[in-house]
Amino acid sequence: MADRRVGSLDTVTLDEALAYLDRADGDELGAASDLAEDRNLLDACDAQPDATDVHHALFLLRRARGLPTPSFDQTRCQLRRRAA
Repeated sequence: MADRRVGSLDTVTLDEALAYLDRADGDELGAASDLAEDRNLLDACDAQPDATDVHHALFLLRRARGLPTPSFDQTRCQLRRRAA
């Protein structure tokens, strides 16, 4: 993503979370994937995010919005279904 929206590897603000969700048209898993990719870039890593990266990004998005913690297994299954 050319214009990075996240400013930190450790936290995501409510405004940042909403910007990612808006960019992904409300698709929470898509927003988490975008955030995970941006966090890797911020960390000077050009690797594609794996399921752990996406799960952590989803955790940050949900925490910023005051929502429950996502299940890693459920996130991993959703990513597999999406890839199929």
